[in-house]
Amino acid sequence: MFLSPAIFPPAHAVSPVNALLTGLNFPVSLRFAPDGRIFFTEKNTGNIRIIQPNGTLLPTPFATVNPIFNTGEAGLLGIALDPAFSSNNYVYVYYTYRDTGSFTHGHIVRYTASGNTGTSPKDIFDVTSSAPNTVYHNGGYIKFGPDGKLYAMVGEFHQGQQAQNQSSMTGKMLRMNSDGSVPSDNPIAGSLDYAWGIRNSFGFDFDSSNNRLVATMAGPSSDDKILIIVKGGNYGWPTCLGICNDPRFIDPIVDFNPIVTPTGIAAVALNSYIFGEYTTGNLVQLQLNATGSVFSMTQLYNAPSGIIAVELGPNNKLYFTTPDGIYTYDLPAKPTANAADPSLVILAIIVVIAAALLVYTAIHHRRKRLQTLQQASTETPR
Repeated sequence: MFLSPAIFPPAHAVSPVNALLTGLNFPVSLRFAPDGRIFFTEKNTGNIRIIQPNGTLLPTPFATVNPIFNTGEAGLLGIALDPAFSSNNYVYVYYTYRDTGSFTHGHIVRYTASGNTGTSPKDIFDVTSSAPNTVYHNGGYIKFGPDGKLYAMVGEFHQGQQAQNQSSMTGKMLRMNSDGSVPSDNPIAGSLDYAWGIRNSFGFDFDSSNNRLVATMAGPSSDDKILIIVKGGNYGWPTCLGICNDPRFIDPIVDFNPIVTPTGIAAVALNSYIFGEYTTGNLVQLQLNATGSVFSMTQLYNAPSGIIAVELGPNNKLYFTTPDGIYTYDLPAKPTANAADPSLVILAIIVVIAAALLVYTAIHHRRKRLQTLQQASTETPR
């Protein structure tokens, strides 16, 4: 891995981080409405909350999901606004609940926003754990892609073998139409599965500049990962843990040891991404080159507690959450995308060397010619 300065200034005269709201109850996901409102989910309460454009929190929740199972990593986990939110007012959330047999379900419900109130809940999607009494690896992050499809990350509910089971929707990234139906161009006909072999993930994002889909993946006691997700891709879990070096599987672009628990991730510029770490509280910039290889990773900020959601908001601000607050990080006005891409640096060096050789050759040839002329002028004619 190459190391280089970040696209952000190494130091700020004034801290780039500002608290938007504190004293919250585990905000884990947030979305930005076109009218300036921010919708976010509280994992443990089941409340969907709204921050007004002036930065104040509405006291009454937009809606409250009930019943909800919120032990461990479970709860109200994800939120997405319909691409046509301005006209249809659709708000989607992903949450977990338990059935009478103690199986954990991941569920997506759609609300219609009537002002600041969620109405007309409609069930869109449901997935069931393969074993009862599961608590961890629920996934739950959802987001609409540039293709207008709804993508959802579903963990394997602590049943690793299901990540390789293509008859199961657990341990997968799913892709669905906004009504929950299967798109006709999914990799497996009739299946929501888009990619598999995924243990658990707390975030992903789309890089519109190159159609890249990046995601985080939490490992067990080693090998946290950053992945580039592709249609029909298999990411190895649980067959292999770290770098697989196996043609059946797609290796991560970053493999962390020791673990850091990467969480949310946001594309902020061409080939540049910022992600959070729950274990360390670090906010980290990852810069790739044009081929998707790692160029640099730079710590931008260290929060006093774990970072959960990371999202690029309006006005070039990055938003991130901790267990009790929502914060903003001021990005530069015009971030330089891969200003020091190694492939470009090498090309520039080659061009400079070639130019220098041409100049040297031309000068050397001119000097020899002048010497020859001088010798000819001094010879005595016969």
